Amino acid sequence: MAWLNYHHLMYFKTIAQTGSIAKASTKLLIGQPALSAQLKTLEDQLGCALFERRNRGLFLTDAGKITLKYANQIFNLGTELQTILKDQIFSASPTIKIGALDSIPKSLILNLVNFIRKKTKVKIRLLEGNVDELLREMASMQIDMIISNYSGMSDNKNIFSKSLGKTSVSVYGSKKFLFLKKNFPDSLNSQPMILPTSHSKLRHDIDHYLHLNNIHPQIVAETQDTSVQKSMGVEELGLLPLPDFSVRALVKNKHLHKIGMLKDVTEEYWLISQQREIDNPIISSIIDSYNFSAV
Repeated sequence: MAWLNYHHLMYFKTIAQTGSIAKASTKLLIGQPALSAQLKTLEDQLGCALFERRNRGLFLTDAGKITLKYANQIFNLGTELQTILKDQIFSASPTIKIGALDSIPKSLILNLVNFIRKKTKVKIRLLEGNVDELLREMASMQIDMIISNYSGMSDNKNIFSKSLGKTSVSVYGSKKFLFLKKNFPDSLNSQPMILPTSHSKLRHDIDHYLHLNNIHPQIVAETQDTSVQKSMGVEELGLLPLPDFSVRALVKNKHLHKIGMLKDVTEEYWLISQQREIDNPIISSIIDSYNFSAV
């Protein structure tokens, strides 16, 4: 049986990614003649050319494209194996790594953490960021799952999503805005409002609602961070359209008051994960059983 040299495959993958032996040589800290010889050894072993030269550049042959596809899978699987063994998934106290978009209410993150801790004794690592950052971390096996407020985070067929449910959205404000309950939602005209940023789905739904009802508030701030939104609301800087469950504590303590519900405006939350060759039974169990009906 012919053994495939892992290092030869890594050299080939780096050449394919950089587009030249010279650039790959710099990245790998290996001399160009030695790198060319290693590539030739791999091609001889596979029995086919992996690159062809055109216009002073290196281009993958059909065999090279197939080899690169398998090389990526092999290295991803190797990374997955190292991550699983490092985090001791099969030990009594593994680590679960959760990513959350900046726009996710902290109460939902806390709810998920409490659910996981009740279900199994694990160490939990949390990371907040934007879509691109979290997807990169997931691709490199640095995140096990992502809490998102929309499902279409990636075209990658290995990434799947599970809906956790929907929640209604209402406008909240400090005590001084209570008079706006009368004639809601027309009363919102010209009133200061703090909104999510324009790239979020909730912002588009809010804008659509305002347009349909011919309402033109005064937008005083835009932020995706719901904690910042709530702080601004408590400081009486403006009105807040927020998922109802996320402000329960502030309403209970009378720091914020419900002014009125935005009819047909909802926020839906999702758990995003990535299919792996080596299944993590703890992650699978959490994804299958968790929803935020208890939030």
